[in-house]
Amino acid sequence: MTARVPSSALADRDIMRVGSTLNTLLDRLTEDRARERLLAAQVISAQDEERARVARELHDSTAQILTAVMLQLGAAARESTTPALDARIVTLRELAAEALEEVRSLSHTMHPRVLDDLGLAAALEWLARQARAQGTMDVQVDACEFDPPIPASVAAALYRVAQEALRNATRHADAQRVDMRLRHEGTSAVLEVEDDGVGFDVALAEQRRPGMGLFSMRERVGLVNGQLSLRSVPRRGTRVVATVPLTT
Repeated sequence: MTARVPSSALADRDIMRVGSTLNTLLDRLTEDRARERLLAAQVISAQDEERARVARELHDSTAQILTAVMLQLGAAARESTTPALDARIVTLRELAAEALEEVRSLSHTMHPRVLDDLGLAAALEWLARQARAQGTMDVQVDACEFDPPIPASVAAALYRVAQEALRNATRHADAQRVDMRLRHEGTSAVLEVEDDGVGFDVALAEQRRPGMGLFSMRERVGLVNGQLSLRSVPRRGTRVVATVPLTT
């Protein structure tokens, strides 16, 4: 939207008026798009901050309470002299253990600490393990190390792209295998997520299936000055590629 109608001393006054009006409209459109982009950035930032807060609360409070419950139940089991009570305590400990595992999994899903502590490659491996544990889909990761490490904002954006692409492969694609590849290409980090699922019509999906998160993936990558491409062919799988510069 950088083109403008040039002014000229030789132009007809009505033409100049139309040109001026058009330029004003283009300026306003550019400003509106800039405001929309800023708003999208603020929304995504607020979401990430809230995710991190909830994840910390789950890990530091809820998980600790459940751990304490399990310890108390263990103590009660050692002191119990009634077989019926013993059986009930065992059941309660199993339920508490399941709840603790769910809380930990939810905390990692909301904001994985491994991303902050060990970096993007380790976080992708964690995603793959979670996906393999939940179903029959084979998820493989081929990630190179970055020195210096990928900036936190870029790592977070690429992680969310991988998470969303993997979620789509699980929910919509009926995929048997997903490959996640992270590589260094020139001065950019490149993430590829490719599945062997049923594929889909990309243009139609963006109009009719907002739940697939395509807009969110593009916005996240755009906010770190990157580009996202998506290729999908019905019955031939889907390939998502996010390319983000590591230098400003």
